[in-house]
Amino acid sequence: MPHQQEARRRGTAARTAEKDAGAAPSRRRTARGARREAAWLKAGAGVASMLVLWVVHLATSPRGPAVLRPFPGRPLKQLPQFGGQHAEQLLWGTYRPGYYFGMRMRQPRSLLVGLMWMDPQRSDPLGNIRHEAQQRDGLAKYGWLQHDGQQYGLQQLWDEQYNITTAWAKRLCAECGPGGDWGVSVAVQERAQPGQQQPQRRLQEAEEDVEYEGEEEEQPQPQRPRQVVSLFLYVASEDGSPLQLDLTAAAAALQQPAAAGPASAPAVSGRLPPLRGWQLHLHRTDSTPVQAAVNYLGLATPHMHNLTEAVRQGIYASLHRQRAEGAQQYRLELPNLVQPGANVAVFQVTSLLPLALDLSFLSGLSGGAAEPPAGRLAAVSGLGLQQLLADGSAAFERRFAATFGSLAGGSGGGSTEQAAAAVPASAPEVARAALSNMLGGIGYFYGHSLVRLQEQQPGGRLTETTERLWDTALYSAVPSRSFFPRGFLWDEGFHQLLIRRWDAAVSRDILGHWFDLMNAQGWIAREQILGEEARARVPAEFVRQSPDAANPPTFFLLLSEMSQWVAAAAQSKDWGDTTRADAQFLKAAWPRLRAWYLWFNSTQAGPVPGSYRWRVRDPSSSRELNPKTLTSGLDDAPRASHPSDDERHVDLRCWMALATRALATIGSNLGLPHKEVRPFLAAAAHLEDFGRLNELHLDQGSGEYRDWGSHTEDVQLRQPVQTLADGRQVLVGDMQRVVTGQQPRPQLVPQFGYISLFPLLMRLIPPASPVLGRQLELLRDPARLWTDYGLRSLSRSASLYQARNTEHDPPYWRGAIWVNVNYLAVQAMRHYASTPGPHQGRAAQLHAELRGNLVGNIVRQYQATGYLWEQYDDTTGQGKGGHPFTGWTALVALLAADQ
Repeated sequence: MPHQQEARRRGTAARTAEKDAGAAPSRRRTARGARREAAWLKAGAGVASMLVLWVVHLATSPRGPAVLRPFPGRPLKQLPQFGGQHAEQLLWGTYRPGYYFGMRMRQPRSLLVGLMWMDPQRSDPLGNIRHEAQQRDGLAKYGWLQHDGQQYGLQQLWDEQYNITTAWAKRLCAECGPGGDWGVSVAVQERAQPGQQQPQRRLQEAEEDVEYEGEEEEQPQPQRPRQVVSLFLYVASEDGSPLQLDLTAAAAALQQPAAAGPASAPAVSGRLPPLRGWQLHLHRTDSTPVQAAVNYLGLATPHMHNLTEAVRQGIYASLHRQRAEGAQQYRLELPNLVQPGANVAVFQVTSLLPLALDLSFLSGLSGGAAEPPAGRLAAVSGLGLQQLLADGSAAFERRFAATFGSLAGGSGGGSTEQAAAAVPASAPEVARAALSNMLGGIGYFYGHSLVRLQEQQPGGRLTETTERLWDTALYSAVPSRSFFPRGFLWDEGFHQLLIRRWDAAVSRDILGHWFDLMNAQGWIAREQILGEEARARVPAEFVRQSPDAANPPTFFLLLSEMSQWVAAAAQSKDWGDTTRADAQFLKAAWPRLRAWYLWFNSTQAGPVPGSYRWRVRDPSSSRELNPKTLTSGLDDAPRASHPSDDERHVDLRCWMALATRALATIGSNLGLPHKEVRPFLAAAAHLEDFGRLNELHLDQGSGEYRDWGSHTEDVQLRQPVQTLADGRQVLVGDMQRVVTGQQPRPQLVPQFGYISLFPLLMRLIPPASPVLGRQLELLRDPARLWTDYGLRSLSRSASLYQARNTEHDPPYWRGAIWVNVNYLAVQAMRHYASTPGPHQGRAAQLHAELRGNLVGNIVRQYQATGYLWEQYDDTTGQGKGGHPFTGWTALVALLAADQ
């Protein structure tokens, strides 16, 4: 395999290049340096012995490419702690984060319940059906205001003409079906926009509404036409099992409000393992006196990823029929058709506003359409549902106060009144929304990844094939419901820092699902595109994953903490349910954690002992100003201008130091055999060797930590010039990178930014070292990274600050403020502020100042825009990029609570 060949390259080219380039004194070959290298090689021998055993294991495993096989052994998601009551509580949820609202089970073949809406008064209503959460829809605001991750949530969606509220709650009881009974409340009101002229209605139903409005006035004042909405409620069975539609019951339930509650007859019912018989009841709860129009469509289809298009095509079919029938006025309605064996049912209700209705779901019934127990239905509809929602809201607030302490007016979570006072008064509101959107963005995905395999043929020719991995499930949070509604490896490590504070069991469950994605080599794909729904949202060129592509092992940020908690419990002999479950999980996960580390150590090793290099940089790229390193997570953050195998990446070395120390700590605290732990203890000590770190990456002149590689600062993007026959010169083709001065040479790369901070972020600098003082000085310099809004990603003095990477590729990690790295910086300052040393006071000042800047700006932007953002502008603080971005930006909740 290509990555195995790369791992064996240990030539002397990089060391020779250092000597020729006039390396900094700290990197010169000295007796002390030789001793360090010898010690590193000795420590590496232990890891090497594990690698030999790992190769033997791969060679003796069942036949077939190891990259295509799952890691051997029992899946972590099958641990007993994830069964029983835990599985029951989490069976149903809002596990479809890529949609404005969607319910499903944590099962490969589930029922899907969802919502669409359309403004029939728009100029292009069918081109603007709201269903998938899309940034291009331009909603003024949407997101969860409260969500507990298990059985309750409250969401607001502000579209152009509508304010929509969706709220759901679950009821677990002895007589309830698997996963409990649940109800959803949907309410649509007109969005008041003073001074904005409202569009005229185009529906026949809307023209008949105003008789009761001022009909006794002798001279009635002109009334603004009332707004109309079309809601589409759907149920779909992924396994293709047919649905039973009671069209009479559905029409009666949706045409007019029913004060007495929902009828006993369900609108849709069926049978599906493990639910047995199930029913969905509908119930209008508003007070609008005008009858709504109700239409329907039943489809038999295996495809769940294009339901929006199915609804659109159904309305087109209805329009064609109306035209053929000679209609004088067309209605945007479904065609009232049900295909044989339909496994998708869509009900359309078109009504004046306000409109409100309940969806009530029951299961565990002997027959699909059998009359349900009246008490169960009443508990998840009407007044019963409103009480369930009120109870869920109150429970959320109590738990929030207990988790985030004085930030929420409570006493738990370790937050102090002083910390709460240091953030804006509206910070608790934003923290609630951040947490709720993180939890409400947890999804369940099922399918397989596609991988790109390359094989070298005789003569050096490379052939490429596309293969599929095994079908598997992923339970995971997502970075953004609108832009990235799927699992990303390095993002998820940051997500878990927040989720763990709220629900340790859910966090472990998510970790287990991620580590079950590991193949027999120890590789986990950095982007998880599982199933049709996920794949439909990704451009084809990005679907395939490369099995030599890494991603920062951010899970070790949490795993290391878990190990410390287990160690404390063992020492005090005070085992709680959480620490006991942590210990069981870590022990079961140990083979996978070990394999993950060994995969990194064998495939991402650098050219000299103790160095590391991200793979998949393109040395042949001619259109990029500085070829991207997508695998690092930092994408276009500048590295060596001309990629080569001789590069040394300081951020990856620091990630490996974190992983090695975490594994050493985990193994020691779990009481594993010393022979298994000893290599990690030795490797951790040498990756934490401060002198060796400085030899490889510290520029003595500037005091900056830097990458090493073949680099020149003299590069520009220029458009090629072609000379015509008449001597005229014209610009042709795409812009190309050209070297305008000094040719690239091996050197430390002078591009100070987030990459340079990693020794500080990973706390690898001794508290008493003068180097720490210099890093704090660099950090606080406004001419470099410091702003009033957080740390920018690239120094203002860097040559590539805010530079486009191609003519079509604007800067991404070249100046903007990113919350994940800023969070690590705040935590590092907190660490050094609590550690005795000459820089303790300065670290405490920077901790308070940086935290205040970050939280203040994020809160202001949320109040101004209604969103958390992917990144923030380093000159204005304004939100930029994807939104809502409630992945690692949701760490504002921990920052506000000073956790």
